[in-house]
Amino acid sequence: MKYKNYIEHYKNDAEFYDFFNLSIFSRQEYQRRYQTMFNLHEIKKNENILEVGSGGSHALEFIKSSKYYPLDISTHNLKKMKNIYSRVFFPVSGNVYNLPFEADSFDLIILSEVLEHLDNPEKALRQIYRVLKKNGSFVISVPYKEVLSYQICIHCNQITPTNAHLHSFDEDNLESLLNEIGFNIIKRTKCLNKISNRLYVNILLKRLPFKCWRLIDRLFNYITDKPASLMFLCNK
Repeated sequence: MKYKNYIEHYKNDAEFYDFFNLSIFSRQEYQRRYQTMFNLHEIKKNENILEVGSGGSHALEFIKSSKYYPLDISTHNLKKMKNIYSRVFFPVSGNVYNLPFEADSFDLIILSEVLEHLDNPEKALRQIYRVLKKNGSFVISVPYKEVLSYQICIHCNQITPTNAHLHSFDEDNLESLLNEIGFNIIKRTKCLNKISNRLYVNILLKRLPFKCWRLIDRLFNYITDKPASLMFLCNK
């Protein structure tokens, strides 16, 4: 399924969805997801970091001594970020299909829960590969084995995927796509067990150190293989 005007859809979505004032449930989910990503890749000092589809820029709290470039197709969230965060960062309005950067620009690129929204994932990943430095790291997170559903869009009154998710990914099809682009897969993991989430374990354990929470989350996924997110760490 393709959007007739995906840019307009995403700009409208940015106006309607508040990435900054999240529920406690969503906030904990975002936090644990980013903790898991930065556990896969430990940020080094003075890295150039690009986050494609940065939303509420939740990665910023983990990036202390590196240059952070949040990229979003809409300026709405980027403007809110400038008002909320006092830290120095470099917001960019751009399209993942034509990233406005030179080749080999970034040490680390983050793509968190974005690929499933894109009508042409391969084209997007080729652009990410282009702007990633040689031996640079790429961390990608996608919903795991999502069952796609459809509803009427509030913007255009047409049939549209729920949450604007166009694709469903598992280990095999995501690995195949990444290999086709030329990425070298270093690590993979799954996190945020859905059963655990429904039982509000994330909320109950919100003050637990990441390593302890991760052990519990792994246990849930061992008992019932229903993680919300699949992650890969790759390099070029």
